[in-house]
Amino acid sequence: MARRRISTKTILFWFLAFVPLFIMLEVSSYILMKKTIPTRIIARLGKRTLDFYVAQRKHVVVNQPQVLSKPIRSKEIGDNRAGLRMFHPELGWDYPPNIVYRDIDGITYHHGNGGERLSPDSYDKTLIATYGDSFTYCANVRDDCTWQTFLARRLGANVLNFGVEGYGSDQAMMKHELQGQTKARIVMLCILPENINRVVNIYRPFYTYNDPLQLTKPIFVKKGGRLVLMSNPLKSVDDVKKLDDKKFLEKLAKHDYWYQLDRKLPIMGFPWTISLLHWANPIFEQIGISLPAVFHKLLTPHYPWNLFDEEYPFSVMRHLIDRFETNANALNSTPIIVIMPHKDFIQETVNYGMNRTARLTSYLTNQKYPFLDVVQTMADMRLSRSQLEKLYQGHATAEGNQVLADILYSYLRKNFERLVAPKT
Repeated sequence: MARRRISTKTILFWFLAFVPLFIMLEVSSYILMKKTIPTRIIARLGKRTLDFYVAQRKHVVVNQPQVLSKPIRSKEIGDNRAGLRMFHPELGWDYPPNIVYRDIDGITYHHGNGGERLSPDSYDKTLIATYGDSFTYCANVRDDCTWQTFLARRLGANVLNFGVEGYGSDQAMMKHELQGQTKARIVMLCILPENINRVVNIYRPFYTYNDPLQLTKPIFVKKGGRLVLMSNPLKSVDDVKKLDDKKFLEKLAKHDYWYQLDRKLPIMGFPWTISLLHWANPIFEQIGISLPAVFHKLLTPHYPWNLFDEEYPFSVMRHLIDRFETNANALNSTPIIVIMPHKDFIQETVNYGMNRTARLTSYLTNQKYPFLDVVQTMADMRLSRSQLEKLYQGHATAEGNQVLADILYSYLRKNFERLVAPKT
């Protein structure tokens, strides 16, 4: 029996039937991926080669010649290339003593003998020393608008600001260790939820490509089942030229979470339907947290790419906090962990009814470490989106820092009355 031939009309019919379906699937897959996969993850795609980092470093050095722009007064450290004024052989980078600089927005930053950001006010006693990143440093506001300045006025005592832009919690902890006794009765390790991303990063551009801090930092790595400090790979300003050597970068890349993640990320592009299958897990995780809270008990959802849920990054953060607590107690200071707020973390906690640092706060509670989760505190305030926009424009505004200072003051008066004497 002769085989039945498929007519041209039949082929054309099925082709015309399939094309709209294919287009619909492609458009739907594209929209779903763009809506659910964070921009910071999408931005990492295609930037996986060491050649890219060498080229990017040259680009940043040429186009952003210095981190501290328009210096008014400073003791030169190295040359003026990206980040080198801030080079530090142990911490990776830090503010030089007594430097004064003005940023591109015309805001002037003054620093003291220990590199701390100065306040226009001064008191007879020092009560608190704070350590953390740019949200502790209070980037983008004047010296008189930092939360340390506002808090000091409520307490009638100095609140020292040892925050440093770009710091991970490991660098903040080590800065406290290197300083030793600061005469502060209370020391605060201030942790923005994002900071856990930095504790598994050894070369800043592996995490943030365009950052002018083209420098390395210390990192804790696992060896023989325990965490061991791997010191800053650059020991002097002269060593910075090693960052143009791909073999040197390759050694760093072995220890960097973000470089390794870049190599593992699936390809994203046409056909988008196939890409959707490769990215299914994080997409469904994002959809899971977006469902009404009643479904959360059934699905046990979590934020995709939340390193608090990953064992190695979380073990590093636990280790840093344990070490900070031990060192502070040895110096007769009271350690407090402060989980720092940002509008994005506050808003997502409100929207999804989930706090991405829940695993951390559970650990702090079990260890009986004093801590304040300001993200949760501000989420409970149920601020509107417009109110949050007034408090944060990138970093906290002066108004945002005032709110944080008020929250900290209430916490201290409630929990550490014997240490925090009322202002006379």
